[in-house]
Amino acid sequence: MEASKEETILTAAIHEFAEKGFEQASTNRIAKQAGVSKGLIFHYFESKEKLFEACVNDAIAFSMKKLDYEKWDLCTHLMEKLKQYSEQELLFYKDYPDVYQLIISAFASPPEKLSGKMSRLFTELSALAPQFLKKLIDGLDLKDDVDPVTLLAVLQSHCNYYSAQAMGYLKVHPGASIDALKPIINQFLDMMAMSLRGLLKNEREALK
Repeated sequence: MEASKEETILTAAIHEFAEKGFEQASTNRIAKQAGVSKGLIFHYFESKEKLFEACVNDAIAFSMKKLDYEKWDLCTHLMEKLKQYSEQELLFYKDYPDVYQLIISAFASPPEKLSGKMSRLFTELSALAPQFLKKLIDGLDLKDDVDPVTLLAVLQSHCNYYSAQAMGYLKVHPGASIDALKPIINQFLDMMAMSLRGLLKNEREALK
């Protein structure tokens, strides 16, 4: 099915905002890339800020659909699941760099008029982001004195570090294969295993 004019504009705008940032992004370039008039952009989105907001919302919705960890079974083979998680995220960064970069830049340096909205959106997204880890922790046989909330914060920090390392590498080596990224994946797995060691009743089986 052929994309609608609105969808075509959003695709072009996501690329422009991801590459240039809000201030340097050009609606003239977006119109040229989308093959539409500049007037049609403002017919759909009213202003540059409204267009940016629509792009961020579209990028987040797309990310949540692609990285749907709610469907994951994390009850067995813990380290294998973590490996799959890390590889899936890497493939997402690699296949959709504009989407990921736009989301990061929207929260790091949002347009002044949208700073409040972006902040609230970031809070909502932050509540959803650890869903994979929360599901993982819920499926673990933790020792009685382990606080799941604290463990979630520790594992989330490892994921944030891993994402930053992976994105940094892919910016320099955009065509990198999964094999080339194995050192980053292996470091992430080692960090996760180290943080879980001594906290599980079935450690030998879970961390093998």
